[in-house]
Amino acid sequence: MQKAIVWGTVLGVIILVAIGMIYALRAQRIAPKTYPADNGPNFIDVTVYPVRMQETYKLFTNKCSRCHTVARPINSTFTPEEWRKYVYKMMRKPGSGLTPKTAEKIIEFLIYDAQHRERKTK
Repeated sequence: MQKAIVWGTVLGVIILVAIGMIYALRAQRIAPKTYPADNGPNFIDVTVYPVRMQETYKLFTNKCSRCHTVARPINSTFTPEEWRKYVYKMMRKPGSGLTPKTAEKIIEFLIYDAQHRERKTK
């Protein structure tokens, strides 16, 4: 009886390890999702922006680069309401480091930037 329990436990552990290895190998093959905006410029020249916006740009790049390229939001063309929804969606993600206060600052910057930066079209 005890041999059956031991062998059952060993077999169970082997199966769990095998499943874990398969999952780990599969996860390595799945590339992170990319968007067309990820391939654009990843920098904004904010030297002509008000000092407050220049400081908020630093916050924006610091927080937003935690989960995706900074190019993604820089090359996205959202309305103010879409920016608000997007940033608050990002705030709910674990590890984002966003608080309602920082989220509002970033939203303010993104809206300002959308209204003042000249976009280059191909």
